[in-house]
Amino acid sequence: MASSAETSARVRLQRLWKGTLFVGIGGGYVLLIALLFVYRGWRPALLALFLIGVAQFFRYIANDVDRIGWRMSNEWSGEAISDSTTSYQKRMLIALVVLAQGVNVALVYQAYLLGGLYWMLPILVGVAVIEVLYSRIRSVNRRIEFDEASYGFKDRGPLSGGPESIRPSGRARQDELDRKLEELKALVDAGEISQKAYERARDKHRVRVVMDKP
Repeated sequence: MASSAETSARVRLQRLWKGTLFVGIGGGYVLLIALLFVYRGWRPALLALFLIGVAQFFRYIANDVDRIGWRMSNEWSGEAISDSTTSYQKRMLIALVVLAQGVNVALVYQAYLLGGLYWMLPILVGVAVIEVLYSRIRSVNRRIEFDEASYGFKDRGPLSGGPESIRPSGRARQDELDRKLEELKALVDAGEISQKAYERARDKHRVRVVMDKP
């Protein structure tokens, strides 16, 4: 069985890998828009930027729906969840994925209208690579329980929660954690969540407190 230190290190590495994947996705989209802007003008580039932005909104919502589904299967496994709720979550996730892929199709079709197969094929390959990176992020999310990505700035950079000056002190954060754990414990006592779900949340937040220490 892995030690707590090894588990913490593994979670941090997975968070860094998730951040790396996001950087790769962002770089791919920037390259795509830059190529359209340089070779086809600002109008196609602006349209591509709009389509990519719409797709990201769909993905953002889909990620939260996916997280809820994961929690229903793991953290809430000891509780009675109706089949209708599970089915609704799955249908909603599928609908959001289809919408995001529909935007990708529009992006590829735009490239075809601009330059035929000469432009469509590279854009299609680029979109496919980005989809592979998104699928890797989904698998990483399940290993780190949908924890946030890390970008190597000791979690104090602009991409991971703001600079140190605007972050709460260690004591304040610990007090906030204790308060939240007390609320969760009260939910356990009231029978609203299971003891297993409480222990998972407690252990996860304790690991995060340790890893956030400078």
